[in-house]
Amino acid sequence: MRLMEIQAGLFPASGPGMLAMPTPSMAVAGPTLRTARERMGMTLQDVAGETRIAVRHLTAIEEGRFDGFAASVYAIGFARNYARMVGISNEWITDCLRDEVTARFDARERFDLGWSGQPARRVHAVRFKRR
Repeated sequence: MRLMEIQAGLFPASGPGMLAMPTPSMAVAGPTLRTARERMGMTLQDVAGETRIAVRHLTAIEEGRFDGFAASVYAIGFARNYARMVGISNEWITDCLRDEVTARFDARERFDLGWSGQPARRVHAVRFKRR
């Protein structure tokens, strides 16, 4: 069966050329991706091989755990690539994740090297003697 035929059979059509998708929310994004992957007969390793996304990241996306990603752009980008692989619209998955994932990352404590609140200190030059 061709990829397009498999993708078209994932969700019942709601109109000509349209797929009926659940209302976008973070709670349905992961299960929808998993369902689409399973209906295509693919494993996480298959998706990882095609997209070059680590299985641990794909698993986290399916489970709705985004705390292991370095930034929201990675979480959303990986989810978009995963969605493309299993025939789900990039726009739909972005609508599911953008607001909530970005808010989570914005609320997360940032790693601070201590530079932000301290005045600059003068550094003395070190002189080396020539031989």
